[in-house]
Amino acid sequence: MATTLRQLLGGLNDRASADPGAATIEDVTGALAHLGRALSGLADDGLTARDSTRQRTVTALATACTTAGLLWPHHGGPLTDLAGAAADLAGRDRAIMGRSHRWALAVEVAETADTCARFGRRLLPRTAAPELAAVRALAATLEQDAQADPPTATGWGLLDRPVPLTATPRGPSEMTALDAAAALTAALDRAQGGNDLTLRDFRAAVAAAEITCRRAATFDAAVAGDDAGPLVVAGLAWHQAGRASTVFDDGRRAGPVDPRGVVAWARSLAGALHTNIDRLSALPAHGDDHGDDHDVRHTDGMAQQVAGQLPTLADRLLAAVDHWSRTGRLYASARDLPPMENMPEDRIEAVIAGRHVLATGADLDRLRQAVGRAADLSTGLVETLYRPGTGEQEQRHLPDRPDREALLRGVTGRLLRVQAVERDIAAIRSRHQPAPHPPPR
Repeated sequence: MATTLRQLLGGLNDRASADPGAATIEDVTGALAHLGRALSGLADDGLTARDSTRQRTVTALATACTTAGLLWPHHGGPLTDLAGAAADLAGRDRAIMGRSHRWALAVEVAETADTCARFGRRLLPRTAAPELAAVRALAATLEQDAQADPPTATGWGLLDRPVPLTATPRGPSEMTALDAAAALTAALDRAQGGNDLTLRDFRAAVAAAEITCRRAATFDAAVAGDDAGPLVVAGLAWHQAGRASTVFDDGRRAGPVDPRGVVAWARSLAGALHTNIDRLSALPAHGDDHGDDHDVRHTDGMAQQVAGQLPTLADRLLAAVDHWSRTGRLYASARDLPPMENMPEDRIEAVIAGRHVLATGADLDRLRQAVGRAADLSTGLVETLYRPGTGEQEQRHLPDRPDREALLRGVTGRLLRVQAVERDIAAIRSRHQPAPHPPPR
């Protein structure tokens, strides 16, 4: 399984809420030192555009955690190890964090710091280590701010960004969708870092984004008993982005699929999503078995987490289009490119003759707009899909949502109906597929 910040901090909270019999104060303060390190990075990068109470509170809490962490020498332990891994993971993601992400992570880390400080107080005499009381007081202040201004769903999504696996795809039956989504993003990073992203890779990633959107929307509509129409718009936007890419060719012949490449992981993601949905479709339409409900809840959470990776995936695909527009790696028929003001003579001749030309700059505007539109709609889908998890902590920081327990009954019947509509949409789209373009000459 891929590891996320939410899992690491959740595991730390669980351990710090358990019986203190086997715990040591050195392990608690070691964990607080790492949490202070994570908060310091968030404060340094900025929680708000200018100086604010929130910024000062996070800075003060980082200092308080660091101070508490110096009270005893560090000898390691489960709490210290979990907090250290979480701080390292937060540091890895600093380059891609915006203020909304930093705010969500600060709220989560503050809650964990409060739990650790409370745990430490249970191990010591009442009047000992006032530094732990300072941590709790500052964490409570941040908690009040989070109640008034909860983090957004996009911000919370960072906590579900997984560390990718290093193994090759093992097939849908052995691969979770979240694992495959993490590995797909990592494969895109490798290909772009080596300047080796192919148009085939790009289209595979776009198709994976489309399938992710459609599957997440389908399942959400089935669970909530709502119309899937408004939610499948993001999937249709990714479909249009894929069609926009068919205008271009990079001149590369399709070779064997790299087992650690973009295409392989895109296929693995699609297979894992199909496997999850098909398994739920096979459940009794009106069953109330506890195991069935557990499967529904698990897949509901999985759909949210995987959909939460869409904004990151979209950023990578937009970066690919921008790179191609600067470097001129793609070809297209001159007749299929957007019209130009003051079209040069050689382009006019190419249009008349129907020749392929090198596509640069504004030639990729339509593709960039299509991917950008899909990215925006995917972010909106994430905002719609996100719901508080089962943990008390998530419930505390998000607006009240309807209780979904009653909606879980009969989910399979609704899922089958929504899938029937989805098949109809796919059949309609298949009648309008673009004709294949000849290779560049």
